[in-house]
Amino acid sequence: MTTPAPPQFTLAIVATRDGFIARAPDHPPQDWASAEEQALFFRDVEAADWAIMGRNTHLAADRPERRRIVLSRSRAGWQRPTQLWLDPGGTTPDDLPALVEAVHPLRRGLILGGTTVHDWFLAHGAIHRVHLTIEPIDFVQGLPIFSGAEGAPRAVLEGAGFQTVSEERLNAAGTRYLVMEPRPCHSPP
Repeated sequence: MTTPAPPQFTLAIVATRDGFIARAPDHPPQDWASAEEQALFFRDVEAADWAIMGRNTHLAADRPERRRIVLSRSRAGWQRPTQLWLDPGGTTPDDLPALVEAVHPLRRGLILGGTTVHDWFLAHGAIHRVHLTIEPIDFVQGLPIFSGAEGAPRAVLEGAGFQTVSEERLNAAGTRYLVMEPRPCHSPP
């Protein structure tokens, strides 16, 4: 019997030029992201077996029909047939496939945020790829990509050990889309 390959986790982020993923926990990207970013986001959602997110991200765009793992310290267990709520304490990303296998295998996980969820995956060295869209706007303050990380999104991710493997301009406004991967031999902070 062949052991299945471990899941691959992609972090999908839309950020402002000054490095914020939202103004507040209940500020959904669909309120400010470009149509081009939203098209890429939904492509990623469709390609994933499971989306992993925090409670606020889930509640900002609740979709009962989607397979979701919702990280929350306040609730746990299957809240819907396709939505597992999980306290991340004492759990790692490597534990996730076994928890959802009976519903649907987890081979391609999509990390959707927020900051605490990003931190959890980064701390476990479980971000295998980043899909970063940078919108040409500034919030000045808000939720950062990672806790304590300030600055331009590319610089924040480079500081966390990622390198750009491709970049393209998405529209005339200047929205940029980057694919990033961990630098070889990089250990997460």
